[in-house]
Amino acid sequence: MHVKKGSTRRSKPRSSSSDSDAVPTEDLDDNATPVSVTTGVKRKSNAERPVQIKKNSRTSLNEAESPLIEDNSVEDEAELQLLAIEARRLDFEVSKWKQQQKLRRETLQLKAEEISLKEATTRQTQQTQVMELKAKVLKALDEVGTTPAQARKYLALLEG
Repeated sequence: MHVKKGSTRRSKPRSSSSDSDAVPTEDLDDNATPVSVTTGVKRKSNAERPVQIKKNSRTSLNEAESPLIEDNSVEDEAELQLLAIEARRLDFEVSKWKQQQKLRRETLQLKAEEISLKEATTRQTQQTQVMELKAKVLKALDEVGTTPAQARKYLALLEG
C-alpha cells in the first residue's frame, strides 16, 4: 500500500496510551521497525476517538423503528376502520337481500293462495252453472211431460 506523506511534516514526539503495548526500538533488529513508525500513522486512544453510536444498538434501532411503527399503526388503524365500514356495508347489503328474499317468498305464497282461491271459485261457479243447467233441463222436461226415468237419461247424457 502506498502512503502519501505531506511535504511539510512536523517532527513532534508521539505519545499515546498504547505506547506500553509497543515494542521498544532498542529490542528490535535493524530491519525491524514498528509499523506505526514506518507508515507514519498514529494510533488514536479511546479518549481521542469521536463518540459514535453503534448502528446495531437497541436504542438506535428502537428509535429508528418507532416512527415507522407509528406510521404503520396509523395506517393499520385506518385500514381497520375501512374494513369495519366495509363489513357494516356488507352486513346491511345482506340484511337488505334477506328482506327482499322474504318479501319475494311472501309474494309468491300470496300469489299461490290467490291462484288456488281463484281455482276454487271457478270450480264452485262451474258446479253452480251445472246445477242451474240441470234444474232448467228438469223443468223443461217436466213441462213437456216426460217421466222421471226419461229425465234421468237426459241428465246422464248431460253429465257425460
